[in-house]
Amino acid sequence: MDKQIQELIDKASKESKGIMVLNTSKQLKDFYLSNLENYKEWRAIASIEDWLPVDAEFLQGFRSKLDEKGINTRVIFKKEGLKYETEKMENRHVKVVPDSYRFKSSIDILDDKILIMNPHQTALGLVVESKVLVDIFLDVFDMLWEMLPEED
Repeated sequence: MDKQIQELIDKASKESKGIMVLNTSKQLKDFYLSNLENYKEWRAIASIEDWLPVDAEFLQGFRSKLDEKGINTRVIFKKEGLKYETEKMENRHVKVVPDSYRFKSSIDILDDKILIMNPHQTALGLVVESKVLVDIFLDVFDMLWEMLPEED
C-alpha cells in the first residue's frame, strides 16, 4: 500500500484537481481543525503509533475536540493503539484489527473527502475529494466495522 500511496502523492504533485497534498504537520493539523465544524461523523482506520510522532499532544486534544463537538467518531486501529485511549468519550467508539495487520497509514473518511496520512512518505498527507472514492471507503469502513468484535 505504501507504493500506491507514493504514486498518488506523485500524481497529486502534477495534477491538483480534487487532490491536495499536505507537506507539513501544520498543514495536517490545520486540515483536521478546519473540518471540525463541517461533519457530524468522522471515521478513521488509523495507525496511532505512526501518527504520534507527528504531534502526540495535538492528536489527543483533537480526539477531545471531536467528542466535545458531538461528532460521532468511529476508529479502527491496531490493538496496541488501545493504550492511547486514556479516557472514555461519549461520542468515540473504537474497534481493533487482529495483531497480524501491520498498516502504517491512517485514513480519515469524511462525508466529502478522504485523508491518507503517512509520515513515512514524501508528503505527510494526501486529501482526495472524490465522491466515488468516498463512497467506496465509507462502504469498506462500515463493512469492517460490522465484522469486527466490540472491544471490552
